[in-house]
Amino acid sequence: MIKKYLKIKNEYTDAAKARGTRQLFRLQVMIDVLYALMIYKLFIFLPNPEIDNFGRSELYRVLTESYLNYTIIIIGLVLVMLYWAQNNLQFGNLERTDGKHASLAILQVFSLMLYIYLVRLDAQFPGELILMQLQSLFLAIAGFLAVGTWHYALKAGLISKDPTELEKDKMYIKLLPEPIVSILTFPLAFFGPMVWTLAWLLLIPVEYLSKVVQRKMKARKV
Repeated sequence: MIKKYLKIKNEYTDAAKARGTRQLFRLQVMIDVLYALMIYKLFIFLPNPEIDNFGRSELYRVLTESYLNYTIIIIGLVLVMLYWAQNNLQFGNLERTDGKHASLAILQVFSLMLYIYLVRLDAQFPGELILMQLQSLFLAIAGFLAVGTWHYALKAGLISKDPTELEKDKMYIKLLPEPIVSILTFPLAFFGPMVWTLAWLLLIPVEYLSKVVQRKMKARKV
């Protein structure tokens, strides 16, 4: 009886692993589609005469005076691409997924979609403090959800055998710059849209520090 139970349990485990592998592929496809939609949405936020109600005579003025909106859209595009690259890096190390992991991954993408919606509002109502802070907030949430997703995948045994222990640990450091910078930009929104927008350049030194930490981790392992 016990042997029969153990056999059924093992069969269930093998079946669950097989389902997890199939679900991982479906999850990857769905997330890639959502990222593609977010990138498309960013481009349609550019000034449109039919939506923004301007004519030929106002074209030059709109194009020259909307530089801050363009900057916000460019920053949004860069950040979405960074999160997409992170997602690909994480998923490239996975062997399978499960319900909790998939939920965390979808929540991260949902946070980014809310960020894209706020970018649109920011383009329509430039300089609004609450919109800038909410953008920082949802990007931070998306970033920390990425860290949480990776941590859960490690604890649940969803990672493939390919990455080394060092690579697994370094993944945490690779995922942290974006949410850290998002938190730093939140209070800087009080100083106005120009300061808040320029604050995203903090990604450059924070990314550099992340690489320094990763190199030191590698040196300690050698």
